[in-house]
Amino acid sequence: MRRARKQEERAFSHLGRQLAGARRQRGMTQKAVADHCGLQQSDVSKIEQGLRSPSVPHLVKMAQMLEVPLQWFLTGRRRPGRELRDVAIELHHLGLVDLRVPDARVPGAFRPPEDVLAWVVSGDRPDPRIVEAVPAILAWNAWNPRLLEAYGYTYDPRAAHRLAWLADVTLTIHHNHVFPGGFVDPLRVSEFMRRIRPPEEVDDLGYPAENERLPPVSKRWNIGYAAALAAFHGRAKHLLPLWIEANGNSDGCGSGAHG
Repeated sequence: MRRARKQEERAFSHLGRQLAGARRQRGMTQKAVADHCGLQQSDVSKIEQGLRSPSVPHLVKMAQMLEVPLQWFLTGRRRPGRELRDVAIELHHLGLVDLRVPDARVPGAFRPPEDVLAWVVSGDRPDPRIVEAVPAILAWNAWNPRLLEAYGYTYDPRAAHRLAWLADVTLTIHHNHVFPGGFVDPLRVSEFMRRIRPPEEVDDLGYPAENERLPPVSKRWNIGYAAALAAFHGRAKHLLPLWIEANGNSDGCGSGAHG
């Protein structure tokens, strides 16, 4: 109980600092903000000191007056961040329900899922917990192939290649076993995969495997990542009951919410 109260106080303090910063940048007084929102100046002062939390309607009015997005009050940024704790909740929404990230930040708005997925597989050493869950994420959600391609090449050309490889992994598992939890739109995932050419150089994502252990789908994409096809299949089977529980849905997992 005491820990929860301290976390709440820290959140209010953080929000108050962001409010004060935006107000000063706009050259506005506490009284001007209070008058616009139907509050007393002392109320705004307490909010900025972290002694009081604003209601949602008041917060929206403050954002409108100060011309900042609600994201500003959460993180002091005008856009959601790019650290793992900034995307953890979005990944949870897409199916990565066992990812535990301390102090995960609540985003002001969800980004396109294609944006999130391309970013988390970019870089020299993407997190294996995420990489091996990508086939489940691809199977359980609907995708825009052109957006997935665009975001992949925007963040890191390797991201586009890796997503195409993981799309092939997803389709291979589905054709051989039927993907755990179902497959929302295999045609669009296949369309995305066909848009990407395999890389010329071997990409091991920072976790190299022995060549003889590579499954055919990895060899097709010149991927040297240390995971057999069974690792991706097993990861999806592990996530499936957690995903069903999180969605309260026993008739299939795919949300199909994004076209």
